[in-house]
Amino acid sequence: MDKRGRLEKKDWMRAARLALLMGGASAVRVETLARELHVSKGSFYWHFKNREALLEALLREWEEEKSLLSDLLGERDRHEALAKFFKELERRVVISERGEWPSDAAIFGWAAVSPKVARRANKEEETRIRLIKKLLGDDDLGDFFYMAYLGFLLRRRRVPEAAKKFPILAKMMQSFLENPRRDSK
Repeated sequence: MDKRGRLEKKDWMRAARLALLMGGASAVRVETLARELHVSKGSFYWHFKNREALLEALLREWEEEKSLLSDLLGERDRHEALAKFFKELERRVVISERGEWPSDAAIFGWAAVSPKVARRANKEEETRIRLIKKLLGDDDLGDFFYMAYLGFLLRRRRVPEAAKKFPILAKMMQSFLENPRRDSK
């Protein structure tokens, strides 16, 4: 809210992120969000043209997340970059559950029921996987990390308290990357 107690665009986005996370795209309804925010629907139209514009903003916001990965590729020290990556990913896991950041699980759930969103999510996912592989310096490790992360997302959706376990996954991945145990052939 602004200083005068009026809702800002970020308030609507947070409410929409939570609705998408908890109920999917069909739960992102102007009337429902307005009721939850205790305002009239008119407040919504100060910030968005219509519901489709809000849904587009949610998807675009998620697509822009890859900047975290691309920014870290510029780091000189790979280990420091990886430490920053896991720390930021852990932070985002927590704040996405509060609607303060886009949720990968929510977007993937939406993509499962919308071919249009699936096309965009698949394209974005390929970009993220490519960036992760580049950051890790190993294609197989990139695939492994991404699949482990997806498993975490699925578990977290079914068992919300599993979000508390993400630091373990991050620590194990970081430890493995710093001290790889590979069989030499």
